[in-house]
Amino acid sequence: MEPELTNDRARREWQWLCQEVGETVARATIAALPGDRRPYPLNIARALDVELPAEEKLQPLFVPADEAVMNNALAQARQALRCR
Repeated sequence: MEPELTNDRARREWQWLCQEVGETVARATIAALPGDRRPYPLNIARALDVELPAEEKLQPLFVPADEAVMNNALAQARQALRCR
């Protein structure tokens, strides 16, 4: 079962939960949510008896770099090293 991540804050909260308790535990908690609770990070945290940090304390989302951008940056770095 997947968490419901409806916005960037929810994604950042999920990322924090996975770092704090481990992704395996967080996912297992989704399956064990009481009643008809939806798998939002807040409900998962409550079920784990964990308090989510304030928004400003959440880490930014990890966004994989575009492969073309990375290849261009590597090529520029190699060129700069050759010029020395």
